[in-house]
Amino acid sequence: MDRQHNSKLSLFLMELIVAIMFFSLSAAVCVRLFTSAHLLAEKTESLSNAVIWSQNLSEAFTGSRGNFEAISALYPNAYVVTEANELQGKEGALILFFNKDWELLESTPQGAVYEAYIHISEEDAAKVYSDVTDYGVTPDGKAIVGNILILNVDGVSGDYSQVINDENRLILNNTVDVYTGKEAN
Repeated sequence: MDRQHNSKLSLFLMELIVAIMFFSLSAAVCVRLFTSAHLLAEKTESLSNAVIWSQNLSEAFTGSRGNFEAISALYPNAYVVTEANELQGKEGALILFFNKDWELLESTPQGAVYEAYIHISEEDAAKVYSDVTDYGVTPDGKAIVGNILILNVDGVSGDYSQVINDENRLILNNTVDVYTGKEAN
């Protein structure tokens, strides 16, 4: 009888070990699902805020007809980049920095997690609107083009200009333009 009791006990312990392994595996799968859901929610929130800020910059660009100085005036907290060789203040870049809650920071990257970047340049209208040549139309004059990038700059220290070229940090890319015709010459 003692032998039969030991065999029942060892069978019970094996079943208990299998049950514990099953529940451990189930718990690991659940933790993984919750983690994935959390990461997806964060990514979705970042994309949603990126769309909002891209739309804000697009509307500012369109409303000011691509005038760099007018756009800069709308965002006094922005970091403004212009170069001496740029055309009469019509070209440049504007950078907005945000904390982890997408709250706009002063014109410093201290504590920045996200960045909205718009580069404004004047180009030949024929180049910008090259797709309309299919209709037998070749636009004359100039167009002002705004390239908008929304980036994750979390953990970046030092040179933020390198982040612009890092596609792994890119959340959203949008291009807007305004046809100015011959008035921009």
